[in-house]
Amino acid sequence: MNESIISDSRPRPSGQAPLISWIVPVFNTRGVLVETLDSIAAMAGTCIEIIVVDDGSTDGSGEVISSWTKSCDVPTLHLRQDNAGLSAARMAGVRHAQGEFIGFCDSDDRIESPCYIKMAEIALRENCDVAICRTVEFDGVSQIVYDFYDASLWDEVLDGRPMLVTSALREPRVFRFEPNANTRLWRRSFADRNALSFPLGLHFEDFPAHVEALACAQRVLLLNSTGYHYRVNRPGKITDQKSEKRFDMLKSIQIAFDSARRLQVSTAGRAYIAIMAARMTYWCGMHTLNRDRQRFFRQACEHLEASIDPAAASYAMGHGIDRREAILVSAFRAKAVRFLVAHSSGRRSARFWALGLLFNRKHGRKFRRTLARAGLRKFKSGLRGLVAKG
Repeated sequence: MNESIISDSRPRPSGQAPLISWIVPVFNTRGVLVETLDSIAAMAGTCIEIIVVDDGSTDGSGEVISSWTKSCDVPTLHLRQDNAGLSAARMAGVRHAQGEFIGFCDSDDRIESPCYIKMAEIALRENCDVAICRTVEFDGVSQIVYDFYDASLWDEVLDGRPMLVTSALREPRVFRFEPNANTRLWRRSFADRNALSFPLGLHFEDFPAHVEALACAQRVLLLNSTGYHYRVNRPGKITDQKSEKRFDMLKSIQIAFDSARRLQVSTAGRAYIAIMAARMTYWCGMHTLNRDRQRFFRQACEHLEASIDPAAASYAMGHGIDRREAILVSAFRAKAVRFLVAHSSGRRSARFWALGLLFNRKHGRKFRRTLARAGLRKFKSGLRGLVAKG
């Protein structure tokens, strides 16, 4: 705990707790930071508090925070710490949160504040531990807005309903939603009781928290409204970089699978966790440097082959999962490194290695049938559309 308080305009805790404590970790996002903070404060009044954590910024973001908090009508807390990463900054904010619910927002994105307030009010009424809303992405240059990659899953699960209160046991497909902490609210008492946190020092830290929170929650609210606007095409964004940081994904998925086993997640739940892990890992591998790609996929296959149990893999193959996703799960379990490298690199040899998978019996009958039905050409053209955009 190395954070220091720069300013605090919040009322004393003896009064009524705010509905939402918003935690905004900041590192060198001076150019877009005010846009983010304004979106949180918009139409919110005093029912929220905003905790801004400067994670050792060097671009003047700290001065922007100070100026903004002085002019803001919403109760705010400005913290500063030495650079320790996103997880540490989030947890610093959590330690100071007073709200009924905790929400997170990256300092280069935007939110629809009324959507989150509505979500918190419903979650409070329905006694929910976790509440999740839809996401869209917007281009930071053109400002064009796109559906997020899990939009079709939302349509499938909600089936036209404005909201749904469920749980991971009743609706295990919740594990397939984008594992982004920013799209959800945690009830603070629930987070404290289950010691929810983000792994320190790791990138792609949301996946373990995604699994742990949903596995522990007794009641989960799904609100069929868009609340989060995820920015793409911003220079310096971690998920847009090709670097050694991609290997952190392998550590994150290991923590997530360990949590799933410890919390005795159902077979269906483990299958959907496996699908999301395979999807995210493939995307990371596709965005590694060429010289690192084979090493990445070799390590990824070792991790996923050891983590995805046969029952979960079989469920993933046989219960309405997208065929391409099923192929990814099986390719990782089969340690098909050459196929994964070739395909993620856009090489024509991917078809050749796919044929090898098709005729190799050790990968399982369901996998071979799925690959044959999908068709190599269709698989070749379609897999790139499978992964989420960074």
